[in-house]
Amino acid sequence: MKTIEKPSVTARIRDRIVSDLHRGRLRAGDRLPSIREVVQETGVDHRAAAEAYRVLEEEGLVEVRGRSGVYVAVQERIGGMLLSETSRWLAAVMAESWKRGIMVPQLPELLHRCTRSVPLRCAFVESNEDHMLAFVTELGAGFGLHCTPVYLTARSGIGGDEVFDGARLRQELAEADMVATTAFHGALVRQAAESAGIPAVVVSAVPELGTAVERRLREAGRLTVVCADPSFGERIRTVYGADADRERIRIVLADDSWAVAQLNPSEPVLLTRAARRRLLDDAGLTMLVPHSPTLSFESAREVAELVIRLNVGPVPDAEQPADDALQPRG
Repeated sequence: MKTIEKPSVTARIRDRIVSDLHRGRLRAGDRLPSIREVVQETGVDHRAAAEAYRVLEEEGLVEVRGRSGVYVAVQERIGGMLLSETSRWLAAVMAESWKRGIMVPQLPELLHRCTRSVPLRCAFVESNEDHMLAFVTELGAGFGLHCTPVYLTARSGIGGDEVFDGARLRQELAEADMVATTAFHGALVRQAAESAGIPAVVVSAVPELGTAVERRLREAGRLTVVCADPSFGERIRTVYGADADRERIRIVLADDSWAVAQLNPSEPVLLTRAARRRLLDDAGLTMLVPHSPTLSFESAREVAELVIRLNVGPVPDAEQPADDALQPRG
């Protein structure tokens, strides 16, 4: 498997700010994490964090106000679109296309051929509703995949371990073009997909989610998870080492209206997309992290490459002429 180069701290901060600006979570004048907070979240050197903000200030994305902190700079907009940042991104796409001999008028058709030549059926395999809904929603909306949820059901094996029915799973994957799952079921799903001759991808969540959970546990000593499926909450306890001290991570089910009503609206909670759907809204709760994006950038790139391969065949070398390189799958 090829390695994916980790983005620089500047790129990570830029991506987060731009993403939140596009989604309306940030506005001009909003205060951004301090250099010290960036160091705590990312683990980078203090000078690297300061240099990242200096670069972003030169780009016009942030404004550094000395000891007052770092703030979102005023962004030029047209029709709700971030003009300067979007223009830079699109100019880079156009320049890279030109370098490969792909002219600008060819780009819309090329994108369609690479991603929409065939309707792709994606089976998403999971064992809890919360992870299932989060990833199925983003894979469908973000990549145009026709996602079918495939729920794993377990029985108790020797020693109390969960045992999943691999034969039934292979049957359920038979009609899919591709399969996706999380790392919790990666080995089982990859084996079943390989037996069925279907490409598989194991997706991960954005690292900001883990950072937010760890920071909340470190600062407050506890975290409340509001979810639809109790197994999701137990998974969170296991991942963040709260099995021994279960009170560190409290699980509240969305269907338990009394327990939800007792929550302090000012205390941040990990509220899943599935739980919010059952509540019909956020019930006035403060969300620890937003619902979108859930999919990490590395996973998004892997899914995108698989979508292209399934539409046009193996990704060609950059030197191959554009007209011959990307032919739709027959």
